[in-house]
Amino acid sequence: MSPRRIPHPARRRAVVVAALPLIAATLAAPGCKLVDHFVKKPTPSPSATPAVKVATGPTPPKIDYQTIRPNELGRIPVVMYHEIGGKPDPRDPALNRTVADFRADLQTLYDAGFRPVNMADVVNDRIDVPAGKSPVVLTFDDARATQFKLIDQANSQAIDPNSAVGVMADFHKSHPDWPLKATFYVLPKSKVTLEPFGQLGLGNQKMSWLVQNGMEIGNHTTFHKDLRRMTADQIQMEIGNANNVLNTALAEVPGFKIETMAVPMGRFPSKANVKYLTHGVFGGKTYDYKCAMAASWRPIPSPDSKEFNPMKLERISPIDGLNGIRYWVKQLTQSGGTYLRYISDGDPNVISFPKGDESLINMAKIKAEGKLANAYAPFAGGVGGAKPIVMAPDAPSAAPGGPKPILAAGAPPAGGAADALPAAPAGDQPTVTEKASPKPITGG
Repeated sequence: MSPRRIPHPARRRAVVVAALPLIAATLAAPGCKLVDHFVKKPTPSPSATPAVKVATGPTPPKIDYQTIRPNELGRIPVVMYHEIGGKPDPRDPALNRTVADFRADLQTLYDAGFRPVNMADVVNDRIDVPAGKSPVVLTFDDARATQFKLIDQANSQAIDPNSAVGVMADFHKSHPDWPLKATFYVLPKSKVTLEPFGQLGLGNQKMSWLVQNGMEIGNHTTFHKDLRRMTADQIQMEIGNANNVLNTALAEVPGFKIETMAVPMGRFPSKANVKYLTHGVFGGKTYDYKCAMAASWRPIPSPDSKEFNPMKLERISPIDGLNGIRYWVKQLTQSGGTYLRYISDGDPNVISFPKGDESLINMAKIKAEGKLANAYAPFAGGVGGAKPIVMAPDAPSAAPGGPKPILAAGAPPAGGAADALPAAPAGDQPTVTEKASPKPITGG
């Protein structure tokens, strides 16, 4: 056998060089996945890369500012209820509201453009109501039996339609844009206080149902005593024990957290001890709340206002007459009323207010929350975005061929809905048989 011939090195190089064009064409052919590994792609120059603007925070809502006139520095009514349809107390009429009166209260608030939120929503500055609407907080003290009653049925527990929760559930059903929101300041079961909401063995089930359906449980102390002359340790026992009992009772409820408390009878402790209303320790466990609620008087400032004081937030009474619910609805909605009300822009992350009120807003708080302060001026001319002042009102167009109508200069505009609020009808005290049962709760 003849020896194998080995190509000369120069000849091998020639073969490889000749094959390079064929290899390159193959790699560049469509569908060849190896091309990315062999072909060096050009790096685009910085000038050729288009600039992309990235939003860094909330932007003003796209609403009709001239029509809505949002004012999220306005005041918010917080209504304080106790008995609903219970026995009237001649010493304090505000402690009882008939069932019919309570239904009328909800209708009055609804017609005036208010929508309910929880107290925790206010102090956490997460007020979420539609643009043009105003928040209201409904609070219920003491966890009384008339606030949440259950009626025994074959396979469930029905909510008594004449209890506060039943009335609210029914109103929500007929007015879907009225959320089922309310804050209940509960006295836990103890040696001197009854089961929450009165019916033996059902207190925890009721509280769980309230939280799971969007409402709030707050602290109202353990024994409902006067805190004015208590020591620091006594105050922490009153509040801390209630905190521990409620947290234990609702430990399995998703999202449960106590964030607000109400001072019994509105009697605050000494200046040195007032801090223990919201921060303290009892039984080795701490409590840490966002606010302390007082008794009734006037609507509270916006949480974004410099006037907002979470350590003493006032509430209004559900009575008829001076400083009652209809009085304050009228004051908040009527032109020239005592206060301007909070009117939402529809975006909880933007705080809108008329231009010129910048000095009223708590800018440090707004910035810390990552929100936008939105001062607007919807009208051309005028101060702070208001309409300009003219000598006399515009005359309406006359009918063809007829004389022009006579209009007195400075004639007041026609009254709004708040000027014609319905009187509260009388109501009867409900009678409901109370019976403990582990059956599920069904809505009213």
